[in-house]
Amino acid sequence: MKKVINYKVALISVLFFYAMMINLGCNSIDESSAEETNKPETSKFNLSVAAIEEGAAIYIDGVYTGKTTPANFLVSKGEHVIGVGLNTAKTYLRREVQVSSTTEQLVISLDEADLQQPKTWKVLFVGVNQVTTANGICISSYSTEQLDLAYEFLKWSFEEKVEPYSYNTTNWEFYRSDITTDIVQLSNDHLINPEIFESKIIDIQKGDYDLIVSFFRGAQQDCFIADFIGIAWYDVTALSSESSYFTIRYYDDLEGAIITSKQNDPGMFIHEWLHTVAERFYPNRGYTMPTFKGQVVHAAERYGYSAPWMSWYEDIIAGKVKDGSSYVGIGPEAFLECTVREQAIGQCL
Repeated sequence: MKKVINYKVALISVLFFYAMMINLGCNSIDESSAEETNKPETSKFNLSVAAIEEGAAIYIDGVYTGKTTPANFLVSKGEHVIGVGLNTAKTYLRREVQVSSTTEQLVISLDEADLQQPKTWKVLFVGVNQVTTANGICISSYSTEQLDLAYEFLKWSFEEKVEPYSYNTTNWEFYRSDITTDIVQLSNDHLINPEIFESKIIDIQKGDYDLIVSFFRGAQQDCFIADFIGIAWYDVTALSSESSYFTIRYYDDLEGAIITSKQNDPGMFIHEWLHTVAERFYPNRGYTMPTFKGQVVHAAERYGYSAPWMSWYEDIIAGKVKDGSSYVGIGPEAFLECTVREQAIGQCL
């Protein structure tokens, strides 16, 4: 009886051993097959970019590459947006391409057929003839002719600087509605803040304007209110119209100040506008900006820029601020995607 039991144990052990070997063999075959099936494809593919102009800035997926046409790149499989900013014409060419796993060398050359039409940006200039301090001690005033100079300076700033900086992906339209009859009482910090502005002009709706600028005289010989300052409200919801807004408290010698600004550093209006779009608007839409201690427009020196600041403004607008191994800023794709007033009425791409 004891021998029979031993035979049975031996038989069971042999059968168990063969079962384990078969199972291990199967597992070995499955793992080999899985490795073959999941073998990774080539992760990068060759892309060659040229355009009708050599030396033009190349953007891939909205980010400046630091290279100019013609140039070669390694890109991942999938859809990509290739953009080229022409230096001479200051226009932007754009094409969407598909890179597949069978791509060996994708060669594209952008031409006039890829030219992008600009987005329209609307700005309202509100010149204020007369302002007074919060306690109403004195009145400071600009004539309509003086406000004309400021309005022309605003137009010049965006037409001659911002539009080409954006490779003409922006087209600015200008409107004007002066406050001529009322004396506007300033806030305690001597500004026309959003609340004061909306108490004077109340018929502006969402989608009417991308930018609203109020402009007044900060000082004159018999009524010194405060020195020059420009203040922007970063949050576009500061106005019920959800337009960017800033106010400019300008100099006593308006004409002389404008002439000096144009000759040296004509960025007054541009600087304040960038506060509204580069500090909040486009970062909230996923675009990376140059920053230092939470600031964008005032971060120039951190990135190696110095006065005059126009090259700094240009690179923020064009998305060409070098940040480590990459480039940051707004860029043409952001401008084509959405304007402030389009977002206000839900019409962004």
